[in-house]
Amino acid sequence: MYYKENKIDSEAYQNHPVFEKIEHMKKFYNGLADTCYRFVPNGTMGITNYESYVYMSISNKLDSIKLLLKVGHITDAFVLIRNLFDTVLVEIYIDVVRKEKFDWIENRIVEDVDEWLKGKYRIPKILEILKVLKESLSTKDLYHFFGWNTYLKKNREFLDDSVHANRYSSILLNCKDLNIKREKQLDNAIIILNQITMVHISFILHLNWHYLIANDYFDHFDVGDTPPEGSRHWIAKYAQEAFDEFIKPNEKLAKFIKEHCELEIQ
Repeated sequence: MYYKENKIDSEAYQNHPVFEKIEHMKKFYNGLADTCYRFVPNGTMGITNYESYVYMSISNKLDSIKLLLKVGHITDAFVLIRNLFDTVLVEIYIDVVRKEKFDWIENRIVEDVDEWLKGKYRIPKILEILKVLKESLSTKDLYHFFGWNTYLKKNREFLDDSVHANRYSSILLNCKDLNIKREKQLDNAIIILNQITMVHISFILHLNWHYLIANDYFDHFDVGDTPPEGSRHWIAKYAQEAFDEFIKPNEKLAKFIKEHCELEIQ
């Protein structure tokens, strides 16, 4: 059924849209890591924003995914994409817990978040995380826009096949010299990466829109000037581009985000 024929050097493989898609994702996370650094999240003991390093880590993970796909190690790439999925959900969950449990008087340091940052707190299972996001006052209105029990669940199970070696076929995807429908697997990768990024950007715009304020607002502060009127609500160019690419195709979701976000999203 399989024979030796290296397909990864073909123009169709090396120029597949997934590689450009990953670069667009990296541009968003790199920009986000820089701009959110200005904000120190309540409920933590840090003097810097831990989320900046989470976003930086995601950008670096995308580099690894791209490298693995480029050399034909598709199984390993899918394992990292599954890890990316989990990282996104954990980041959203920690942010929600921090906001819900923070209190200026009684709970200035949110224990669960502080323990997680110190490596002493074990994150609950995914089903428990989703339950929190579904029921939280800050996220319940956004939660239902995503197919947690349909396409997202199906795609997590698809990625599980690579993580846990559930299928022999998933193991073979790491054998770059076998004649396998590799471009089909890159198609799968781009679909899942799109979904993960759509989810993450939506929650960031909903929960932490101020991370995505255009630099014009801060640049004036940095030189001692008064920012232009309304500039606090201008969206960063990289964030608008990400919105256009990952969220706007879902019209209902895009409408909800624009109606509930304080940024002036086009």
